[in-house]
Amino acid sequence: MFRRISSIKDFGVFNNFAGGSLPEFAPFNLIYGWNYSGKTTLSRMFRCLEDGSLHPDYPNARFDVLSADGTQYDHAFATPCNVRVFNEDFRKAHLRWDDADGLNPILLLGAENIKRRDELTRKETWRAQLDDQRKAAAAEAKRLDERISKAETDCASQIVKELPVGRFNKTNLRPIISAWNGTLPRAQTPEKVQAARAKVSAEQKDGLPDLSITTPLIDQLWRDGSTLLREQIDSSATIAHLVDHPDIATWVEHGRQLHEGRSHCEFCEGELTAARKAALNAHFSDAFNDLKKRIATAIDGLAGQRMEFSGAAYPRSAFYVDLHDEHAQAGRELALARDSFNSGIQALVDALKRKQENPFDVVPAPEDDPQPDPLVAAERRFQALIEENNDRTRRFTSARNEAIAALKDHYAAEAMRQIDRFELEGRIAAQKTIETDSETAIVTLDAEIASIQAALSEATKGAEAINDTLRRFFGKADIRVKVTDSERFQLMRGAEPARNLSEGERTAISFCYFITKLLENGNDLSQTIVYIDDPISSLDAHHLLHVCAFIRTTFYRFNEGASRPERHECLAKQLFISTHSHEFFSLMLDWMRKMNDQMYRTYLVERTDANGLVASRLVSCPDSIQKYRSEYVYIFHQIASYAENPQNDHQIIFNPGNLTRRFVEGYVAFKFMEHVNIDSSIDRLITDPVDAERARKFMHFHSHTLCRSAGMRLPDMSEALAIVTLILDAVRDHDPVHYRSLETTR
Repeated sequence: MFRRISSIKDFGVFNNFAGGSLPEFAPFNLIYGWNYSGKTTLSRMFRCLEDGSLHPDYPNARFDVLSADGTQYDHAFATPCNVRVFNEDFRKAHLRWDDADGLNPILLLGAENIKRRDELTRKETWRAQLDDQRKAAAAEAKRLDERISKAETDCASQIVKELPVGRFNKTNLRPIISAWNGTLPRAQTPEKVQAARAKVSAEQKDGLPDLSITTPLIDQLWRDGSTLLREQIDSSATIAHLVDHPDIATWVEHGRQLHEGRSHCEFCEGELTAARKAALNAHFSDAFNDLKKRIATAIDGLAGQRMEFSGAAYPRSAFYVDLHDEHAQAGRELALARDSFNSGIQALVDALKRKQENPFDVVPAPEDDPQPDPLVAAERRFQALIEENNDRTRRFTSARNEAIAALKDHYAAEAMRQIDRFELEGRIAAQKTIETDSETAIVTLDAEIASIQAALSEATKGAEAINDTLRRFFGKADIRVKVTDSERFQLMRGAEPARNLSEGERTAISFCYFITKLLENGNDLSQTIVYIDDPISSLDAHHLLHVCAFIRTTFYRFNEGASRPERHECLAKQLFISTHSHEFFSLMLDWMRKMNDQMYRTYLVERTDANGLVASRLVSCPDSIQKYRSEYVYIFHQIASYAENPQNDHQIIFNPGNLTRRFVEGYVAFKFMEHVNIDSSIDRLITDPVDAERARKFMHFHSHTLCRSAGMRLPDMSEALAIVTLILDAVRDHDPVHYRSLETTR
């Protein structure tokens, strides 16, 4: 027995219903709702459980029904459920009114076929078990496969996100996995992964020129310069003052050139004697001049051997990211070797300059001569870095593609390692074997079951059964079924085929057919959950009473003398009845109220249409519907309650237009005894023409009809309250006695 509907989603007007707060279902369940509220949609959910498949109009529907023993029945249909549903879909599936062979034959078993029936039951039980096994294996294989598929999809998404691969999905991923031949590759080290990522993210660099450094021949220059530092000039003609003051000596030496052929000093205008000139010329002798010239030549030669290259042609940005560390180290080593070499040269140059300023002094040579070997080693290291960078540029595309391929393989391996893919594939293969074996066994059983069913086919007994049901319902044999030569059923009215049946007759015949079909194939009614949707559509009052009595005698038994809980018995496992007729609802409720409270429940299908979004839900039936036999009284309760407590909630503000229209239609119909529409009658109730037109417009525009445009805008709360108050006041003024009677029901 069902306990409750836990949820319904994306099933027509039941787009997001949760029934956890509803009272639990009872053996007898009575459901009321206006047309288009969602009653038939609810019955279709039950029919899905009967068929074991989703309704074709709602392929994405989801629902969950909880049974009394805790079993879950849902849209996956993993657990079979014995449900029979009478609704419009049943009528379309089983009764074709314009066909001479309009009804499917009903199979009933006779006593003489008990052995065959038992054999059929055993085989059907075994088939059901095999089918459960097949479905379970298929579901498990699907679940495992979906787990793999999700991992593949997630991995493909990661690859698209992190690698420049363009369009890439699980279909592109699978060849990578297939190449492993069933064995996961070893995990890559973080260093390798990081290096590959660097190659992928790098931009292609331009080629760099080679580092051209010629190793200087410094040895001879160093020896010559050191010799000059030690060389001395003959000092017999030297002027001591000039020797002691090299700066003055330099000044005098340059001044000699300015005083060639002059007799007086250009600075002090003193006389330049021949003796003074001779003394100065002796001091600045040819040996002196020659030494200074050789020192200048040595300085120029040493200066030409300096290593003056810079790193401007080889900036860090010209190298690939993963080579930046080596660029920093090799560049630093080369700069240190260059600076060390140049410092050695500069030390000798500085010494020679001191010698040049005072050629008469002996200047000590630097202790360490420049070493070219560290410079050569540093140059080779930096050149190797340049060559590696250039080689990377030359093969950039292939290296990048190799890195992308390596990372694809890495990401795929990590994703498949997390789910242990090949172990899952083994489990899937095992489940598919079970599924295949079950299917093979089912095919064999189906043939055996079909053979037994053919032997048990007794169309005559089926016809007798439905004719008996028709007689019980109609109280006469006016409409009956006969068996054709092809063992099909044909509807007859007297001696002629029944044609032009009224809608009421079709409804009654459909319902009788359904009741008879409940016992088809020996079905046990006590183990069957039955759902009946609107069995009185298009029936007159006489047939309405027939349906009530028919349902009661078919599904209910009063056990005289039994204890109170067992006195009332539901002959089905559980019964659900839904209707739009308040009169039928009241008749059924009067019968059910004779049982104890635990035997029945009442519910209401409530629909809202807020801003174009239609939504239905199942709620406990309001007392105002159950308490009074008239729908008119119920509607009065609703609009009077709204007038006292107006709300802007979408599920409340949507209803006043429809409720006021139905209330006014009901009032004017019995008050004026005329079956007229609102346009013709509202002026007789509301005499003020402005107020009458205002009420008419409100009810027309905001009525809950099939017109979708009316549901696209909710009425303003102040507007709705004003119209509801206007109509209630109009009825109070028009018939105070009637209005006071309505008030007494609240």
